[in-house]
Amino acid sequence: MLRHPLLVLGFLAIATASAQDSLFYGDGKTITGRVEEIGVELVRYRTASGDAQVLVVAEKRDLARIRLEGGQEFILNSFTDDVPGSEAFLARRTILSADVIAPALNHAVVGYERWIAPRTSLCVKAGYIGIGIRDSEAQTYRRRGGLAKLGVKFILPRPQFDRLPARDRHPLSGWYLEPELVVSAWERDYSSFNPYLTSPSYLSGGLMLNIGRQLFIGERVTFDIHGGLGYAAEWIDGHSTGTSYAWNREGYAFTHGFLGENTILAVTGGVLFGFAL
Repeated sequence: MLRHPLLVLGFLAIATASAQDSLFYGDGKTITGRVEEIGVELVRYRTASGDAQVLVVAEKRDLARIRLEGGQEFILNSFTDDVPGSEAFLARRTILSADVIAPALNHAVVGYERWIAPRTSLCVKAGYIGIGIRDSEAQTYRRRGGLAKLGVKFILPRPQFDRLPARDRHPLSGWYLEPELVVSAWERDYSSFNPYLTSPSYLSGGLMLNIGRQLFIGERVTFDIHGGLGYAAEWIDGHSTGTSYAWNREGYAFTHGFLGENTILAVTGGVLFGFAL
């Protein structure tokens, strides 16, 4: 007598398990699961991972459409407009770059950017000070050293995302805010001017907040322009310049420039061209 009810319950369980929502990503990937929320910018859904159900939070801009188990369908974005091969284009989440303004300021900077989370990327820059371009001073006081920058980009939300060109929907494209730690160290070489003068060592570091815009030129080339404001300090031969003289003897520290000798306020900026991988 119990066989038929159990058989019916088994069929119901199979039907319930197979009736799932479908999420279609812009890169061609399709995920089945249970949609819990479709918000203004994010979609939350659960999907199977082995024997467990995992909660996933996706950005609506990465999704083309959602089809619910009842047949209702939501069109979120169109990924078939102005960039051929958009699946491969959107999958490029690493950028190698170089600052094109730095050589005019006696140093060279290269950068590495990697997407780590929705609207978030990690940025690392390193550089060499003293690439052979002399100072404007007639005595040719040469500077030699290095610099490093570490920042996290937070890409700002974009209104009417579904109406943007495909290249502007890339996860590393758009306006952003970037807290950034900067440090630079160098020596001023007086030997070519007076061999009896010692060469002081400089160390400068600071915390900056940048605002910038990164965009794609074609499918791989990127253009990034940014500027920022923050606080910085400077040391000469291991001693803070604020204890003996003005707060900074060297107004320009290659990673940033001070807004005067008696302030710790500093500015920074850059123009980078990159290549997406």
